[in-house]
Amino acid sequence: MMVGLLDSILNSTNKQPANPNAGLLFNTPNAIPENEFVYSPKPGLIFVGQEHGKDINLPSDIKTLANKVGAFYEGSGGDKIPGIKYKGSWDDLASKSVKGYPSEYLYTIFTNTDVNKQKDALVSNNTIFDALLKNQQQIGYFKDRRYSPKELNSFLGAMGKEFLNDSQKIATEKNVESFLKRGEKLMWESGDTQARKMADKVNESRQRWLLNQPKGVFFVGSDHLEMLKKLNSSNKSK
Repeated sequence: MMVGLLDSILNSTNKQPANPNAGLLFNTPNAIPENEFVYSPKPGLIFVGQEHGKDINLPSDIKTLANKVGAFYEGSGGDKIPGIKYKGSWDDLASKSVKGYPSEYLYTIFTNTDVNKQKDALVSNNTIFDALLKNQQQIGYFKDRRYSPKELNSFLGAMGKEFLNDSQKIATEKNVESFLKRGEKLMWESGDTQARKMADKVNESRQRWLLNQPKGVFFVGSDHLEMLKKLNSSNKSK
């Protein structure tokens, strides 16, 4: 848990205490209306859900609070909101608690492809497999480490034999688009698949990290909010 690092980042540019009236509505979990895009499991910790690739009409008091106590975006920041003074990616902070490069973390290859534009990074004269290895900075989860051919083989093998076979095709625009779309559908739209289990395993780890943070405003995919609520309730019942 990177609480010390997070506190250091939050405090480095916030020498003055936050305005006590800013975001007062969100100081307790019970003050949050049901089915809203804001969830606060404890005072000072707020999650804002965003639908990837779409604008969000953020209330001014949440924007003020975000700029006071520190705001963090998800992933590479494709959904950043104008007017928010972000301190960085919470995924970059969360990644520091993960050892090595577990193959399930290659799930980013097939995640939010319209927003993250993996296709733009992969189309080339190489095979799709080689392009996946070569362009890790654009498509990988960890920015300070690299996955090996062994980990890529393990991940694609878990996705299915056809993904291993198709990864040996030349990374033309047509081949890459088909490869990504089929993978994304299998991982996020096909129920209880091995691909979905890998993504769920990573997401639960990320959500546990988020719930363990002491304070801050964290922007997450809208689908994360319900999972954060359930996980927090499960933790309390143990």
